[in-house]
Amino acid sequence: MAKTILANGDYDLKYEVMMYYTLRYNPSAVRPFCNCKGCREICVEFLCIDHKKKRTKKEKNLTGKAFYQYLKENNYPEGFQVLCFGCNFVKGVYPKCPHLFDKYLRKKKSEEKDRR
Repeated sequence: MAKTILANGDYDLKYEVMMYYTLRYNPSAVRPFCNCKGCREICVEFLCIDHKKKRTKKEKNLTGKAFYQYLKENNYPEGFQVLCFGCNFVKGVYPKCPHLFDKYLRKKKSEEKDRR
């Protein structure tokens, strides 16, 4: 059997934090997954913690294991969710995740039609 090599040695802590935030938004979850309604990525290596609002000064320099430890030691504060790297990145660039573009565009067209 091949031995799993962990990139940062933080897999157990990362999984624990991801699972906590996944359960916060979906109490019936059995494993961590992306909180984007159109995605549902389940591979932990592709998941990250998303700041729903801007990072605080204290959080700006925290990444990886140090960030997961901070969240755990601070009793898993509000304002965070699990997203995959793709959804998290796109969230910072566009108004909505590409998984939700169709729904977003339909709503926008409907609002424009209502204004006429």
